[in-house]
Formats: sequence, C-alpha cells, structure tokens
Amino acid sequence: MSKITRFNPDNTNKKIAQLKTYLGFEYIKLKKDVNGLEFNIKHLLKYAKENRYNICVARNVKENTFVYNYFVEGDKLNLFFDAYFNGKIEGEIIDIDKLKPENLA
Repeated sequence: MSKITRFNPDNTNKKIAQLKTYLGFEYIKLKKDVNGLEFNIKHLLKYAKENRYNICVARNVKENTFVYNYFVEGDKLNLFFDAYFNGKIEGEIIDIDKLKPENLA
C-alpha cells in the first residue's frame, strides 16, 4: 500500500496522513485542518449545506443519449444517491463537480 505524506510549512519531514483502504476504497483520515485546528462538526455541516454539487448522469432513451445535470445541495447528497441506487434516477454517473457557494460580500 502506498502512503501519502504531507509536509509542514517549516519543511520538516513529519508525516500527518496515510493512505488507507476500506471496502476497496482509498481514503485518508484527517485529524486537523491545514492550520492545525481540530474539526468542528457544526462548522463542517454548515459548510456542507452551503455547497452544491453538479452530478452529471448519462442516460440512453430509445436511440438517443442524453446528459442530465442534477444540482444537489450538499446536505441532500444522501437523498440523491438513495434515489439513484434505488433506480429512481437512471443512467451512469459520469462526473461530479463541487460548486462552491457564492460569496456576495
């Protein structure tokens, strides 16, 4: 298994994250953000709610192929994927883009 190593700004060789595998998917567990602060669940959930995702699904209908772009709020991703895996949304997911919230300030 390969490892991903990140370095602190002071260029020390201190490993802070290791690539692991669970159920066939690679992941990294982060304990703190890039500033060294511990994560706050309320802030993370607020951030997730403010994000939107463009989920691009390709679908064949009769002889034609169409692309459907679903715009899903971050806190509703689980509802989208539930509908997708239960067959209510048909097609093949071909791309997922995160759309950051607009800052109007």
